[in-house]
Amino acid sequence: MSTITTRTAEISYNAISRILTIKILEGAEMELADALQNHEATKMLTNTDHYLALVDGRVKNLSVSRDARSFAAQSKKEEGCIATALLITSTANKLIGNFYININRPNIPTRIFSTEEKAMEWLQESLYLTESKRTVLSGNY
Repeated sequence: MSTITTRTAEISYNAISRILTIKILEGAEMELADALQNHEATKMLTNTDHYLALVDGRVKNLSVSRDARSFAAQSKKEEGCIATALLITSTANKLIGNFYININRPNIPTRIFSTEEKAMEWLQESLYLTESKRTVLSGNY
């Protein structure tokens, strides 16, 4: 598993499971420059693979600028992201997550979870459904 640490996150990728884990660092104040840096790290790690993203936002102090949220909502599909699970336990961060989903409208399926187990279950289901569609569309039965 490869890992890159940026100013706001520790980003790791497991090529076998195709899970990209973005662990937000405590006290992160994410601006557009940070979102761009995390995006570049993601591209380096996934190397154009189709992947599932688990964003671990179980931190107490987190702020995400409007520009950073907007960029994140629009950037994932073209980099190969199939679905994103937001792992959030604090009420304040759930508000940020809901705002992101409902206002920024990410261009890939995105859901909020309070347990890693449920998040991983949903991500694996998303991968299965995506791969099943590709098989049917390509004519491989």
